[in-house]
Amino acid sequence: MDSMHWLLSLIIIGFILLCVGFNYRDRDWGVGLLGLGVLTMFSTLAFKMYITFY
Repeated sequence: MDSMHWLLSLIIIGFILLCVGFNYRDRDWGVGLLGLGVLTMFSTLAFKMYITFY
């Protein structure tokens, strides 16, 4: 896969995790999914910086 496809798939997975986590935010695992979604979004930024600088 091209790097653009990897970035797009990370963004989609992050949004899905954020949406499901926000829907179940009153449970512990929902808050965990929210955190995992945020980390996935930050990993997209880190991956783009890696592609750009290396």
